[in-house]
Amino acid sequence: AKTRRHQIYIHSKMMIVDDEVCLIGTANINQRSLDGCRDSEIMMTSWQPDHLASEKSIAHGDIHAYRLHIWASITDQMNDAYRDPSSPECVKLVNSIADSNFKKYMGEETVDMTSHLLPFPLEFYDGELRPRRGLHGGHLPDTDADAMGKKSYILPEMFLT
Repeated sequence: AKTRRHQIYIHSKMMIVDDEVCLIGTANINQRSLDGCRDSEIMMTSWQPDHLASEKSIAHGDIHAYRLHIWASITDQMNDAYRDPSSPECVKLVNSIADSNFKKYMGEETVDMTSHLLPFPLEFYDGELRPRRGLHGGHLPDTDADAMGKKSYILPEMFLT
């Protein structure tokens, strides 16, 4: 099959919380990464107490600007709706971009995609978690891998979380 779809392995992590705190690094939230005696990890944290959100406004410092830049890069557009990520307008916009990209990503035609935002491959239907509609046979694209995963009969559950 002709496709440009492929998995990308990203080891770095980033978390921005309420446009007030930003964490960037390689550490995983597990014993191995946080033990201090095993893996070499690095983490940077940024916090701007002079630019925090209040009852009257959202956070407005460099972390807020950094998130806007990242969202513009991922969605391939800058939109004023991104300024307030919890607004219904922003949620609808981001979901529509992800849905549009998913249709292109799953399409038969190979197309260049400038936006990298895709929805998670699982959805809730009638209170039940299932593979996202549009995944052929519930499999991840170009593979036989079940989007729901499989239960291991060899490894204990604690190793799989």
